Amino acid sequence: MSATAILKHIAVKSSNYAKMQQYLLFKHDPRHRQPILDDEGRMIFREAFIMGGINCDPFNFDTDCIQLNRQYCKNCEYGEIKAHHYIISFDPRDKTENGLTPDKVQAIGMEFAQKFFAGHQVLVVTHTDGHNHSGNLHVHIVLNSLRMLDEPRQDFMERDIDTKAGYKHHVTRQLLGEMQQELNAICVREHLNTVDFLLPTSSKTTEAEYWAKQRGQAKLDAKNEALIEAGSPPRKTVFRTDVEMLREAIDRVLPKVKSWEDYARVLEEKYHIQVRKSRGTVSYLLPGRKRPIRGKRLGRDYEDRNVELLMGHPGGLSYVLTMPSDLRLVVDLQTCVKAQRSLAYARKVTISNIQTMARTVSWLQRNHFGSLQELEEKKAEFDQDYRDACAALRETESRLKETNAAIHHLGSYLSRKKLYAEFLNAPDRAAFRDAHATDIDRYEESARWLKEHYGETGFPKMGALKAAKAELQAERDQQKEDLKPLLKVRRTFQTMDTNVRAILGMPLPEREKPQPVRTRESQPPRRKRSEPSL
Repeated sequence: MSATAILKHIAVKSSNYAKMQQYLLFKHDPRHRQPILDDEGRMIFREAFIMGGINCDPFNFDTDCIQLNRQYCKNCEYGEIKAHHYIISFDPRDKTENGLTPDKVQAIGMEFAQKFFAGHQVLVVTHTDGHNHSGNLHVHIVLNSLRMLDEPRQDFMERDIDTKAGYKHHVTRQLLGEMQQELNAICVREHLNTVDFLLPTSSKTTEAEYWAKQRGQAKLDAKNEALIEAGSPPRKTVFRTDVEMLREAIDRVLPKVKSWEDYARVLEEKYHIQVRKSRGTVSYLLPGRKRPIRGKRLGRDYEDRNVELLMGHPGGLSYVLTMPSDLRLVVDLQTCVKAQRSLAYARKVTISNIQTMARTVSWLQRNHFGSLQELEEKKAEFDQDYRDACAALRETESRLKETNAAIHHLGSYLSRKKLYAEFLNAPDRAAFRDAHATDIDRYEESARWLKEHYGETGFPKMGALKAAKAELQAERDQQKEDLKPLLKVRRTFQTMDTNVRAILGMPLPEREKPQPVRTRESQPPRRKRSEPSL
């Protein structure tokens, strides 16, 4: 399923609860977040909204929150988070395809708030208009960060004080993940589209880019109107941002080149775009700009690893193996001890497994794998590439280790050469050796090592060794950087192969069977240090 039902969190440090309430009830400029006034200077109500409250009167939400804050003497400092704003947005297609109504959205918002924000003063408002009049239904959930009532402990709560009145709402990455999973479960239950954050967009447009395009288009339209009034036809009617033009240039060049050198040369010669690649990150400097644009800003398909995979393939960006950023394995409930002991956790794992299977099928379809055999053949190909890259890296590290040893022994040999000459000319060598035993032994050890490795060609120069070391270090670092995308691709194929076998009910090879999930209780007790070993 496509990424549609989205959960967004905003931490609010403003103590003006009335302003938050006004934003939900009255029309506002979507860009500047300022209220839209009528001819008499009064705010205009939104065309349609549904409002509800939990532990408060929704029309007196601001005064109720201020009264609770004064009761506990909290939310009075400048940097404190006074409120939390959650937004749940649904796909516009849900209204026509799945029968989503504003009443149902409000019910989902109330259910979501009662589960995760029980004990808080909560304002739940459903809007029927989306961003830039897109028309998607969405619900705003605004809560006072201070808890009003004691509530029983829930599974998603991490601290004991998360159940007590007078303490503040605690937001963590784990809690946001729990919320997203619950939202997905609700969407599945209501037959709505669900979200998949593990599949990043192939070509993303940021909010800043969106408004830059709007401003540029407005200026272009005004200029064209002036030209038309003057009797001249406009040359350009659609404004394109630098990011859009960069994407188009990359799309034209990539299928025609086979190496980074050709890629950079063609972009420089044809479009005057400079390409820079450093530490797995590619950036582009357009003519007339002082700051480069990173590839990840353009979208997933324009990142370093995907650009490299696409070179020389005329099939377009759809050919790239799209690699999710955080793949997961299907969990075997039979070997998960925690799932066997907790029914709630088993249900949670079941929902997660369904989502993981859906993502696996989506990934296979987008990358044109029609059978398990095709997947395993491609997996074996990448495994061989990974093993070859590892072997080359080990060879470079071995040569670097030998060069470091040569520098060490040559330095020891040269620094003690004069002392050893004095030892050879000393009238009493035994007494001289006793006085300088350590230095003489190290000199002789280094001399033997150098003769074993450079006896026939003569000892090398220190400058040549250091130059060779620098070259080997640069080669090693580059090989490590080249190994990272191969490792990620290899892990992706291993995960997908395991998931496909789990979906088809096929056994895993012995070497690829995942280890059973072990909890702290299932592990054998550790032996105390004071106990004697048997």
